[in-house]
Amino acid sequence: MSPSCDLLFVEDDLLLARALLRSLRARGIVARHVSRCATAAALKGPFLLGVFDIDLPDGDGVELAHLLRRRGVVSNALFYTACAHPLRLARAREVGYVLAKSANLGMLMEAVESRGQRASTLRLVN
Repeated sequence: MSPSCDLLFVEDDLLLARALLRSLRARGIVARHVSRCATAAALKGPFLLGVFDIDLPDGDGVELAHLLRRRGVVSNALFYTACAHPLRLARAREVGYVLAKSANLGMLMEAVESRGQRASTLRLVN
């Protein structure tokens, strides 16, 4: 495992990413943020959890999550998305847990902590 990251966060909305990273840091969870599929696809990992937006500017977050899980880069996938397309959401549910962006940040933090603990225990840093 990378010595500094347990969670990969793939999100193109930089304001949302900053807020999530602050919340994760406050819980002692170290995360790596990238905003593009191409950047995420080049990572080696492993990460205990990947949090993916479905609609990314250079690709599909579901396909990316599936690829990264297959390659062993991420152990678990969680989608945090505003996507409303039923077929895309169904595909996402086949790969990981789906949470709407309309949910509050606290719900996302609970889902992150729950999914990370299923893979292993997210390393908490002091």
